[in-house]
Amino acid sequence: MFQSASHAGPHSVGPSSVVVASRKSDVPPLSQDPEAHRKWLVEELERTRARLLQADRLATLGTIAASVGHELNNVAAVLTHTATFIRMRADAGKLPEPDDLVALDRGVAHLAEHARNLLHLGTPSQDRHEVLDVTTVIADVLSMLHVSGRTKRVSIMTQAPPSPVRVAMSRTKLEQIFVNLVTNAADAVMEQPPEGRLIRIEVSENRETGRAHCLVEDAGTGIAPEILARVFETYFTTKPSGKGTGLGLSVVKSLIEAVGGDIEIESELGKGTAVRFDLPLCT
Repeated sequence: MFQSASHAGPHSVGPSSVVVASRKSDVPPLSQDPEAHRKWLVEELERTRARLLQADRLATLGTIAASVGHELNNVAAVLTHTATFIRMRADAGKLPEPDDLVALDRGVAHLAEHARNLLHLGTPSQDRHEVLDVTTVIADVLSMLHVSGRTKRVSIMTQAPPSPVRVAMSRTKLEQIFVNLVTNAADAVMEQPPEGRLIRIEVSENRETGRAHCLVEDAGTGIAPEILARVFETYFTTKPSGKGTGLGLSVVKSLIEAVGGDIEIESELGKGTAVRFDLPLCT
C-alpha cells in the first residue's frame, strides 16, 4: 500500500421487499409448492441483480457523459475555429493550411473516440462474452476517464506484462469494473497535495492457477475499519448526496463473482487503499 496519506467508503432488503406490489399474485404460495416458491425467489433475485447492474451503469454513464460534454464543447470550439480559417482561405482562393487539416482530422477522431467509448459503456448489446486483453481494456478506460476530466489531476502508474492477459467476459462489464475502481481511487486522492495524488494499477497472470490478478491502489487517506466492513453493501456510501449511488463496489463485486472471480479490499488510515481481484484466465 502507498506509504502516504481518506478514502472512506443501507439498506437491509428483506425477502418481502423484493416483491413488487403489482406482482404479488405471481408468487407461488410457500405452503402449497415450496419448490416453485424457491424457483421464483431465485429468478426474482436475478432480476433485482440485473436492475442494480443497469442502475450503476446508467449512473456511471451519466457522470462520464457530463464530464465528456464539457470536453466535447472544447473540441467543437477548436473545430469551429479551424473551419473558419479554412473557409477564409477558400474565399480568398487559397488551399487550406496543412496544419489546419491535421487539426480538423484530430478533432473529428477525438469526437469519434468519445462516442465509441460512451457506446461501449452504455450499450447492453456489449454484454456478450468475448476474449479480452485486460491491459487493453484498462488503457481504453484510462483514456476515457482522462479525457472526461475525471483523472486529469492525478498520476496513474500502470504495470502489466508485455504479452496480453486474456479473460472471457463482457467488455462492458470489465470496463464498468475499472471505471468504478479508478474513479473511487481518483476521488480518494483528491484531498492530497498534487504530488501525493497517486494511483497504481497492476495486472499479472498465473498460468499455473489459471488466474489473472488485478490491483487498483490509491495513496488516499484510507478507510476507517468500521466503514471498510461495509463497503460492499448495496447502497452504502460515504460520499455527499449527489456524488455517489452506493452501488459501485457492490456492483463490482457482483460482476467479478459472476464470472468466477474474487475480490478483496485492504485499507489503512493514513496510507491508502488497495483493491485486489482476480479473474479466470482464458485458455
